[in-house]
Amino acid sequence: MTTNITLRLDEKTLRRIRHLAVDQQTSVSAWVGNLVAQTVAELDAFEPARRRALRALKQPIEVQEGPLGREQANER
Repeated sequence: MTTNITLRLDEKTLRRIRHLAVDQQTSVSAWVGNLVAQTVAELDAFEPARRRALRALKQPIEVQEGPLGREQANER
């Protein structure tokens, strides 16, 4: 189910959006809807990654004692 919303945009921005929508062979409504849906999907994917990264920060990483030797530094 879709629901209509009202946006207030300045004329210059609206004119640009109209051109972008035409370039993508879609309506302004569909163009804005796709942009919002894409942004929400990206944010939804970001949050789990953020939580994983924060958990990883809490786990200590083993570090080798002392400086690396020449051969260790150049290992591939």
